[in-house]
Amino acid sequence: MWTRREFEKQLRLQGEFDEERQRRMRMEERREEEELEWRERMIGLQIQHEKQMMQMHAEACQNQMQILGVMARFVCQFFGSMTDGLGGGLGTLPPQILQNLQHPGGLGDSGKPDSNSPSEFL
Repeated sequence: MWTRREFEKQLRLQGEFDEERQRRMRMEERREEEELEWRERMIGLQIQHEKQMMQMHAEACQNQMQILGVMARFVCQFFGSMTDGLGGGLGTLPPQILQNLQHPGGLGDSGKPDSNSPSEFL
C-alpha cells in the first residue's frame, strides 16, 4: 500500500515536472520568435532610414551643385565682361569646368576625393 502511494506520488510529480518543462519550452520558443520578428522590423527600419538619408544627401549635393553652377556662371560673366568684352555672351559653362569645380583636388583611383582633403560639399 505504501509503495503504491509513493509510486503514484512520483508519477504525479514527474507529470507536473514534464508539464512545467514543456510550458517553459513553449515560452522560450515564443520569446525567440518575438525577438526574431523585432530584429526583422529593426532591420527594415534601418534600411528605410539609410535610404532616406541617402536621398537627403543626394538632394543636398544637387542643390549645392546648382548654386555652384550659378555662382561660376556669374563669376565668368562678370570677369569675362571686364577682361575680354564678351559681356553676357558666355552662356553656359563647358562640362569640364564644372567638373573641375566639383572636385578641385581631383579624384583618385577609387573615384572618391582624398580622405585628408576637406569635404567639398559642406
